[in-house]
Amino acid sequence: MMLTRYMAPLTRRFITLEEGWSGRLVGEGDPSSISIEGDRGKPAVLALHGFAGTPNELRIVTDAAQRLHLFARAPRLSGHGADARELLNVGWNDWVEGATAELFDLSERAEARVVVCGLSLGALLATHLAATYPERVAGLIALANAVWLRLFPSGLPLMLFEAWKPLDNRFFVPKTGADIRDPEARKRHLTYDVNPIRSAVEVLRSGDLVRSELANVKCPTLVVHGRLDRVCSVGNAFRFAKRLGTTDVEVAIMPNSGHIVSVDLDRHDVSFRIEAFLRRVMTE
Repeated sequence: MMLTRYMAPLTRRFITLEEGWSGRLVGEGDPSSISIEGDRGKPAVLALHGFAGTPNELRIVTDAAQRLHLFARAPRLSGHGADARELLNVGWNDWVEGATAELFDLSERAEARVVVCGLSLGALLATHLAATYPERVAGLIALANAVWLRLFPSGLPLMLFEAWKPLDNRFFVPKTGADIRDPEARKRHLTYDVNPIRSAVEVLRSGDLVRSELANVKCPTLVVHGRLDRVCSVGNAFRFAKRLGTTDVEVAIMPNSGHIVSVDLDRHDVSFRIEAFLRRVMTE
């Protein structure tokens, strides 16, 4: 009874698609996977986008790889098609399976180890790969890691919703835009106009899992986070770095950026740091 009473005001922000929301991608750009050919024998780069995002939000990473003549791949994660409803039947295991296949394929094509990079959910996947396949991973770049979600507006409602039964496929959260402080970049950003609640709970659970794997990450790591991130606190960057199993960690806080740090106001600094990190890994 008590849980139901607390859930009532929270669920007022949950909607069904019959209420006028399309569930389709909105914004600008190409949502397709990105593939870059490079020189064999050099580290390759695997870039994994965030929840309800597209590879387009990590073009900053594939562009850096291309400048360095590295193989690079930014795939669309499982369930991230043209419609948010496609996310309802996938979860962590599906995302891991797809990301693992990409890692193995890329390392074999490049004949080298891979720098795994991810944004938000993608950072969880990249970290999992680094912890699980150290023989194939040369470095880790974690952008806006989602190992912990802010209690508000996301974490606490999702935890309560997970505990509240039934958890079904009807509910979505409407979106008025991504957490990007640059108004033009926010307007262009390609994402769905709603987030499926069931799938968002999968991200919450995934953070719990990856938290237990951080000590298994032994490779050089770059951690980048927006100081103004409203989805995952800037404190994530320091907690994440502290729990890694390596001391070869660089933490960079972007002072003017929100959650989608790869396209926000500090994107040029982010690009510079990513390219510098890739250059360093190439020489090791």
